Amino acid sequence: MKSKSFLSLTLSVTLLVGIFFVGYPQTGQSKEKTKQEYDLILKDGTIIDGTGSKRFMADIGISNGYIQSIGDLDGASGKSEINLSGKIVSPGFIDMHSHADTDVLTTAESSLTQGVTTEMISPDGGGPVDLSYLSELEEKGLAINVGSYIGFNSVWEEVVGYDDRRAAPEEISDMQSLIETALQKGAWGVSAGLFYAPGNYAKIQEVINVVSVAKEWRTNFPNHIRNENYHVLEATAETIEIGESAGIVPVITHMKVMGPSNWGKSAETIKMIQDANKRGTFAAADQYPYLASQTGLTAIVPQWIQDGGREEMLKRFADPAMRTQIEEEIHDTIASRVRDAYDVYFPTKQTTLGDIAEEQGVSPGEATMQILEDEGNIRTIYFFGDQEDFERILKNPTTAIASDGGATVSSSTHPRRYGTQPRVLGKLVREDELLSLEEAVQKMTGLPANIIGMVDRGFIAEGMKADITVFDADTVTDKATFDNPKQYAEGIEHVIIDGQFAIKNGETTGVQAGKALKRSYDMPSRPMSLNEAHKVSAKGQLVNDKAKGPKINIMVEQNADGTQSKAKVQIIDKKNKVHIKLDELGFLQTYKGWASFTGTAKLKQSEKSVPVLVTVDEEDPFTGEETIRVKFGEDYQYSGTLKGELKVD
Repeated sequence: MKSKSFLSLTLSVTLLVGIFFVGYPQTGQSKEKTKQEYDLILKDGTIIDGTGSKRFMADIGISNGYIQSIGDLDGASGKSEINLSGKIVSPGFIDMHSHADTDVLTTAESSLTQGVTTEMISPDGGGPVDLSYLSELEEKGLAINVGSYIGFNSVWEEVVGYDDRRAAPEEISDMQSLIETALQKGAWGVSAGLFYAPGNYAKIQEVINVVSVAKEWRTNFPNHIRNENYHVLEATAETIEIGESAGIVPVITHMKVMGPSNWGKSAETIKMIQDANKRGTFAAADQYPYLASQTGLTAIVPQWIQDGGREEMLKRFADPAMRTQIEEEIHDTIASRVRDAYDVYFPTKQTTLGDIAEEQGVSPGEATMQILEDEGNIRTIYFFGDQEDFERILKNPTTAIASDGGATVSSSTHPRRYGTQPRVLGKLVREDELLSLEEAVQKMTGLPANIIGMVDRGFIAEGMKADITVFDADTVTDKATFDNPKQYAEGIEHVIIDGQFAIKNGETTGVQAGKALKRSYDMPSRPMSLNEAHKVSAKGQLVNDKAKGPKINIMVEQNADGTQSKAKVQIIDKKNKVHIKLDELGFLQTYKGWASFTGTAKLKQSEKSVPVLVTVDEEDPFTGEETIRVKFGEDYQYSGTLKGELKVD
């Protein structure tokens, strides 16, 4: 148990947060909340809350970095107030696949101007094995929030190395230990890049054995699948099998189908995801809004040629007997990914592989080897896709939006690093009408939050962190192009992180309000729990290390249509003289015996409101006990086993 001295007084608090689907205007709002003072009031905005529900107009009161109240706040006062009439107010965008240049996270202008407030780094199996690097980043100052995956490829390389061989049993155990340590330090999932060496060398059962250690952590497995072209069906099925067998959520990251001969196969890959969800396995994907990918030039070099690393690859290039074979295999790989070598583009050179081969009078395969010999694995963009596949993947309900880019200052990169989220809002929503604005916002906020396991971000709701993006739906647009990518997006007017303006009136403020975010096992990866009736009940006393803790009495109900809610919650901690009485629902989420709800509570004889977060587990994955965790403000936290009865429906 953790508590601080100021809480050694009696608190009588009432939760006044409206109803479960916060997309509906509040009813019966507290008079006290309409009179109190906030740090910031956002007036008259059109709120799209991240749930997918219909937009509505309301004010938002923010204090101490949290959303304190939503509704009509005409009678309240704010130290700062801003009128947002005609603007869309949404949760801050969560980019769940970022290759951010970590030195740029101190300013992160390319991300902030897209409305991004949180980025998940170390995707595709990469990144440091030791997650203490996050604390170092925070010490330097963060303009946005940052979380990290633990990379399967990095763990494999750390233990097994870069040779194509089987892992010994003790090496499997060592890799499991590295992953568990990273999860203990707050990793948001186990990312993998089974397309890339050395992760590519691992057999499916080896992957399952290593990542199954994450089962109790109820986390996710975003994977750059082994093959996105000729064997995309087999590779998609493999990722889902890994997730199901290991007990974690399979996520097909930057989902696509590459190469003309494979176009149309998204009908089958999406069906695999949908079928997994039907049989009770939450499976998801993320996608960026471009028909071109960016990776290294070695993506068109077969894996066996890269076995042992760069030096071994160059030795194979230098063998005259092998060079011709490699040349032909590179040609086959090009054909599997794009139409021809003119669809292989080098942003640093602003030319294509086809142009270079033509100028030098050699084949594209030979030109590839020469570039790798002379310049290394340079950045390469592959124009791979088909619009029908793109739209089918996009419209799948469990597909989130992610940039596969992240914070940068580069002028020779993929335009997704400057334009992903505004491109979705401007081109895909406003121009192409592929999604509604509510659907698009959900895919960039609530859905990624649920996939990675966040409980206090991703939605506009009382008790949630005040990470908010404000944009003009009529003007928001991306400006970045493949020839001139370093062009900041337009139409993102305000970005608020932890209650502070990171962008105000379209200009960055220089405020470094970002945090190094950490995940715990009571934050499960889960589907959106919408359009379902929910009921949570708990009664008894919490016990921590055999010492008696707070008494709990919880009864929370929510109708499937989200229009009615009932709540009766009391949390009494006599030792710390804390008495929390909650009479209305906060934002409720449930999944397989787990539930979480947020809200704000007003202190007795005080104008100060305090956020409340409660999570409950019918069966703690580590202890098997009924467990409840309570967070009240920043200073009171209690986690204990319930001696009593608990049920989540």
